[in-house]
Amino acid sequence: MSEGLGTVSSMGEEHAASGNVGGACYGHDMACYDLATGEPCHRADIGRDKIELAAVLVGAMAGARTGEGWHALERRLAAVTKAAAALGTRIPRLRDPRLALTIARGLDALLCNITAGYNALELAIGEGLAALETGRRAMDLKYSNIGDYAREELGINASTAEKKARLARRLRDRPLVREAFRRGEITPRKAEIIMRVAVGDQQTHWVLRAKTDPVRALRKAVNARRDAEDEELMSATAAIPAGAQPVLAEGLRWGGIVLGQRSTKAQRVEAWGQEYYGAHLIPPEDEAEGMAEPEFRKRCEDEMESLKERLEQESRLWADLVAVDPLHAIEFSGEIDPWRIDAELKRLMEMRDRWDEVFGHIAMLFKQCGGWEPLDFVDFGHYCEERLGMARRTVLQRVALERALLRIPLLRQALREKRITYEKARLIARHWERGPAQEIRPLIAMAERMTCVDLREALAVQADQQMCARGTFTLTAAPGIFDLIKDALRSLRALAKRSVSLGMCLVELARHFAAVWKEHVKESMTKRKRILLRDRHRCQVPGCSRPAAHVHHIEYRAHGGNDDESNLLCLCAAHHLFGIHENRMRVTGRAPDELVWEFGLRRHWGQTASGTRASPAPTRAMSFHQRNAIATQR
Repeated sequence: MSEGLGTVSSMGEEHAASGNVGGACYGHDMACYDLATGEPCHRADIGRDKIELAAVLVGAMAGARTGEGWHALERRLAAVTKAAAALGTRIPRLRDPRLALTIARGLDALLCNITAGYNALELAIGEGLAALETGRRAMDLKYSNIGDYAREELGINASTAEKKARLARRLRDRPLVREAFRRGEITPRKAEIIMRVAVGDQQTHWVLRAKTDPVRALRKAVNARRDAEDEELMSATAAIPAGAQPVLAEGLRWGGIVLGQRSTKAQRVEAWGQEYYGAHLIPPEDEAEGMAEPEFRKRCEDEMESLKERLEQESRLWADLVAVDPLHAIEFSGEIDPWRIDAELKRLMEMRDRWDEVFGHIAMLFKQCGGWEPLDFVDFGHYCEERLGMARRTVLQRVALERALLRIPLLRQALREKRITYEKARLIARHWERGPAQEIRPLIAMAERMTCVDLREALAVQADQQMCARGTFTLTAAPGIFDLIKDALRSLRALAKRSVSLGMCLVELARHFAAVWKEHVKESMTKRKRILLRDRHRCQVPGCSRPAAHVHHIEYRAHGGNDDESNLLCLCAAHHLFGIHENRMRVTGRAPDELVWEFGLRRHWGQTASGTRASPAPTRAMSFHQRNAIATQR
C-alpha cells in the first residue's frame, strides 16, 4: 500500500494473473487506478501486504465518529473520503477468513458512516421537495411536479424524489417518529415501514421497536408490502425471425393506442400476453418440469426469510459490528420562496453528491469481495436492507454506475465538472457499450444540450433502431410479465405441436393483439391527432414528462392567431392552465423547431432569491426531430 492516498489492488504475488475476485472476473486489461489522481497504478505498487489493508480499514475510521450539524457532516465526509482514497479500485482475494472478516468489517464501517451522512440530509431534502409541492411553487420554477424538478435540476430519479417528499409530509403528523429520524436513531427505510401504524399514542411503541428490531421483523409485524420499486427486474433478448420486425412494431403501436401513448414497452407487451391469455386455453404445466415458477419463487422467498431470521438470532443482530455514531439531521429552513427553496436544495444536493461519490466506490469494493458473507448476512440485499437501510436495487444501480465510471473516465470527468447530472450519467452508462473514447464524447455533448427526459427518449429511439438492425427484441420487466409470456409460449407450443422460439412467440402475441383491437377501434387522423403524433404525445415544456392533454395556440386566437399546425403545440393540463395562462411562462415562435420559452416571469418573487437578479434569458427548445437527428449523427 502506498503512503498517503495509496491504492490496494491485485491478488497478491501468488495470484498475479487475472482471476475471480469475489465473484467478479477481471481480464488482463482490467487496470487499477488511484482515486485521487485517476492515474493507473504501477505494478510495483500492486499486491502489497494484505494485513496492511486490514489495518488501514480498522484505523481509518478512528476520527470519523463525532460532531453535529453541517460541520460534523464536513468532518466525517473528509475522514471517510481519506480512508476510501487509500483503497484503490480493487480488493484482493483473501483466503484467510480472519483477514477477510477484518476487511469486511472495515468496509462495513465506511459504508455505515456514509449512510449516516446520507440520512442526515434526507429529511431536509424531503422537506424542501414537499415545500415545493405546496401551491404552485414548482410551477414558478417551470415544472409541473417535483418529480420532473428533481430529475432535471437535482439529478434525482423522479420516483425517489416523490418518495422523499411523501415521507417528509407524513412525518409532520408524527413528531416522535420525526425526532427519532432527525437524531439518526432510525433509518428512512424503518420510518417508511412503521409510518402506517405509528400514529397518536402508538408512536413511542413503534419507535422503540424500530430502534431494536431488524427491517425484516418490522415489515412482518406491520404486514407491510414490499415497495414496487424494490422488485427485481428481469431482462431477456429474443432473436426475431426475418421480416417479422414490422409485426412487433405494429403490436407496439396498437399497445400505445389502447393503453396510452406514454405507456412503456413492458406495459404493452404485458397487454399482448393478457389478450392472448384470455382468448386461448393455457395447458397445465408438465409435472416432469417440476413446480410452477411463481410457486418456486414463493417457496424460495419463504426459505430465505427463515434463514434471515436464524442468522439474526445467531449473530444477535450483528452485535459485534461497529456501532456508528449517528449524525443529527440538517434542518430545512422552512423557506416559502420557490427560488430560495431551489437554492437550498441544490446546496444540500451538492453535499449529498460528495457523499455519493465515496459511497459508490466503497459499495463496489464491498460487492466485489463478497463482504456480507463473513459478516453473517444471507446475501447482498439482506446486508443493504438491514445494515445500510437501503434497497438492494438502489445500491446495485449505484455500483453499476461506479463500474461504468471506472470504464469511462470521460463520463466521471463530466459528472465532477457538473456538466451532466447523476441521472444523465446513469442513462449514458446504461446505453454506451465498450468502445473507443471518441464515441463517448458526442454522447456527453448531446446530454449537456438536452433535458434528461429528452435524452432518455433519444437514447431509447437509438437503442430500438440498433435492436431492429440486429434482428432482436429486448424486454426488461417484472417477473410476473415473464410468467405471463411463458404461459403464452406453452400454449403456442401446444397448438403448434412443435417447439416455438421466444421470438416467434412475441411475434404471434403482437399479431393477435393488433388483429383483435383493429376490429374494435376505428383509426382517424384529425388535426389534433397529427399534432399529438408530431409532439410524441408529450408536453413540450422543456423537462416535462407528463402526457399531452391540451393543444395550445402559441399566438392566441383572440390576438389574431390561426389554426395552422405551426401555431399549435401540445401541453399538459398543469402547464397550460397554471403556467401559460397564469403568466408564469411564455412561449413564442413556430412549432415544432422554432419555439422560444421564457420562464420565471413573476419577477417580484424571483428577485427575492438573490437581491437583484437578472431577467432570465429565453430558452430555445429543440424539437424531437432535432434531438433524434443529433442522436443519429453519433
